[in-house]
Amino acid sequence: AGHNTKLATIMASPIVILGFILTMRKRYLIGGSIFAFGMGINLLNNHPQMTYYLGLVLGIWYLIYAFSDIKSRDFISLGKSSLVLLIGLVLGIGSSATKLMLTYEYGKDTMRGKPILEKTVDSKTNSSSHTDGLAWDYAMQWSNGSGDLLSSFVPYAMGGGSSEWISKDSNLAKLTGSRKEIQAPMYFGSLPFTSGPYYFGNLVFVLFILSIFFTKGVLRYGLITAVIFTFLISLGKNFEFFNRLLFDYMPMFNKFRTPNSVLSVTGIFIPLGAALGLAALFKSDVDKAKYLKILRNVGIAFVSFYLIMYILGPSFMDFRSAGDARIGQPQIIDALVEDRMAMYKTSVLSSLLITVAGLGVIYLFVNQKMGKVIALAVLGIIAVFDLVHIDTKYLSYSSFETAKDYDKIFLPRNVDTQILADKDPNFRVYDETRDPFNSAMTSYWHKTVGGYHAAKLQRYQDMIDYYISKGNFKVFNMLNTKYFITKNASNEDVVQINPAALGNAWFVNQVLFVDTNNAEIDSIANIDPAGQAVVKSDFKNIVKNVNNTKNGDISLKEYGPNRLVYNCNTASDQFAVFSEIWYGDDKGWKAYIDGTEVPIVRANYILRALDIPSGEHEIVFEFKPEKFFLGEKLSLIFSTLILLLLAFVIFAEIRKAIKKPLSIDESIL
Repeated sequence: AGHNTKLATIMASPIVILGFILTMRKRYLIGGSIFAFGMGINLLNNHPQMTYYLGLVLGIWYLIYAFSDIKSRDFISLGKSSLVLLIGLVLGIGSSATKLMLTYEYGKDTMRGKPILEKTVDSKTNSSSHTDGLAWDYAMQWSNGSGDLLSSFVPYAMGGGSSEWISKDSNLAKLTGSRKEIQAPMYFGSLPFTSGPYYFGNLVFVLFILSIFFTKGVLRYGLITAVIFTFLISLGKNFEFFNRLLFDYMPMFNKFRTPNSVLSVTGIFIPLGAALGLAALFKSDVDKAKYLKILRNVGIAFVSFYLIMYILGPSFMDFRSAGDARIGQPQIIDALVEDRMAMYKTSVLSSLLITVAGLGVIYLFVNQKMGKVIALAVLGIIAVFDLVHIDTKYLSYSSFETAKDYDKIFLPRNVDTQILADKDPNFRVYDETRDPFNSAMTSYWHKTVGGYHAAKLQRYQDMIDYYISKGNFKVFNMLNTKYFITKNASNEDVVQINPAALGNAWFVNQVLFVDTNNAEIDSIANIDPAGQAVVKSDFKNIVKNVNNTKNGDISLKEYGPNRLVYNCNTASDQFAVFSEIWYGDDKGWKAYIDGTEVPIVRANYILRALDIPSGEHEIVFEFKPEKFFLGEKLSLIFSTLILLLLAFVIFAEIRKAIKKPLSIDESIL
């Protein structure tokens, strides 16, 4: 999952929604096939968090539709719709069986799964090492405040982004003597930082509010619920009672972080509601008096709200941010506050003008002073101008980077070049000059101890918490950390070699057996990993070849992500530890000595180990996950079924259209 896959998943979500609505409207065949196809595409794009949030909203919609059917005693239709949606869901999930099965299996072993260690008295309560799923504080770091929600239709209500371009005429530019635009931390909301607001468009948002009054039926309540529900989730820790209930009791909710990202899903439903509201408004049988009254009331409400924000907002809003303390210079902070206030007032005023212009166009249409086509065109121009005007502040043609320019980001530093001169590439690097566990830049050139992943293996996260983050050299040595990148007294990047790195594999002459996971990780502090290994007693019946005298050699000859080959030569039976992560005894890693499979032992909490018989041997580790091959077969079967079903429905609809010309059925939506 990532930002690109999030966008792709959101783009596929309207297909899912269309299929769902059609199915609940008793268009079972076409609705079910579209729903299955949409779910397949949605899951294929691989952002489980967005799919999960969409599923929560559709679950609420289902309850609303079900209540309506039960109220009208239409149990047969409810049963058919439920069955069709269930079949569509199974088909969609099945088409992505490989990804889902492997992700689910991997997730159980990550910091988003159950803890491995038992919580002790001095354990950190906010550590994922001791919680099932993510820790509350970690998961809720990116929680919106109420002011951030205002930014959904007043873009700079909270200052925009944490690095905004502001005018050369701004107070800050004048104070710093700049004669051109400068970047400044204008954001002052509740998030740690942000690139910009979740802005749905002022006119689009106003049209959505109008749709609440213009549309009828179950879909109306579904749209209202979708927006309110996702807004509340986005508040995270700032609406703790509600989100604590979901976090503690809703299945899988605590596997995801950054609750404000749910607004990506909100961005589907607000434009949908706006479009449906316009469709209802532009019907030929519009009740003129009714709609004029609605327009007047909505207009008065919005204009009053904007005027209150403009006049009274500066007196009760705090335009300082938590990050201002790092600036340290009061005059700069004061200038920033003045610029933020000015940006806020300008944004409120522009939102007021857009709202008045949009409602004015609708007023002219209802009064038959403007035709439907012209009214739609003018509304479209206003909405597009509003969105593009804000969007291009953050992503425009000037944001484009050529491949050549982009590659400059990854040019090796002098320290990287020094390390790359090593003829043996099979070692690891620890880079202290960057955030070791939240930056992946070093990993572009080197195998690293750090890097970034939002779902690290729990065992590795435990080692980070217990040892690596504290600079424990025993652990660095057993992770084969040959080079450190650090700063010298002149604040220059320098390379330090670690001669004590243990290499890719080594023999030990003593194994200490322990009974618990906590004892396993705690014991690492008291051993010399060059000659000792800690093994949980679960593996005691496998470990046979510990020899008090180490002899022979073992070396890595071939390296690949899913296949590693070692050569070994020893005069006596030995117990070897490998500087590779242990990932379960049934997750796909297989070990072979001269072609014969042997069991893998877990050593030192995170590493692999093997019993090695005397003599000369070839040792191979291969990743052969059985669930991958099963998932591929299932994905092929279910994907084929979806495509066949879709082809049949398209053929049937074409035949129907030939026999009977298609008429616009506005009741579908």
